Amino acid sequence: MRSPRDFSFQEIEEGSEYSETYRIGDEAISSLTDVFEDRSPVHVDEVYAREAGFEGRVSHGAILNCFLSHFIGMRFPGRRSMLLSANMSYRLPCYAGDELVLKAVVKQKVESAGVVVLDVRFLKGDREELAASGRVQVKLRDV
Repeated sequence: MRSPRDFSFQEIEEGSEYSETYRIGDEAISSLTDVFEDRSPVHVDEVYAREAGFEGRVSHGAILNCFLSHFIGMRFPGRRSMLLSANMSYRLPCYAGDELVLKAVVKQKVESAGVVVLDVRFLKGDREELAASGRVQVKLRDV
């Protein structure tokens, strides 16, 4: 397991971009289904999902939120981070096995509050289709 990165507020520059690649695994879908008991047929029933027009069982949107939380706490900004808000729009369904690249751009630094505002995008597959996007506010602690 990798240790969390550790960007300080002063090190972060507006306009800088950071990214991380994630893969949606069957175990993530199964775990989320078991823990939160979201057994909507679109998530657990292959036949139902296909009949509803999807390629297969659709991943829970919360999995992308988990990837976002991992990214904020472990990759950028890292260990000093506290996620204050995340306003996400989900644009494409995602499935087990999908590879997603999370890209974050620093849009604003609020010096008085020690907060950075990030625009985030989840890009899907080789064609980099936009699967989800949003705006995130992150508080950085001094220690």
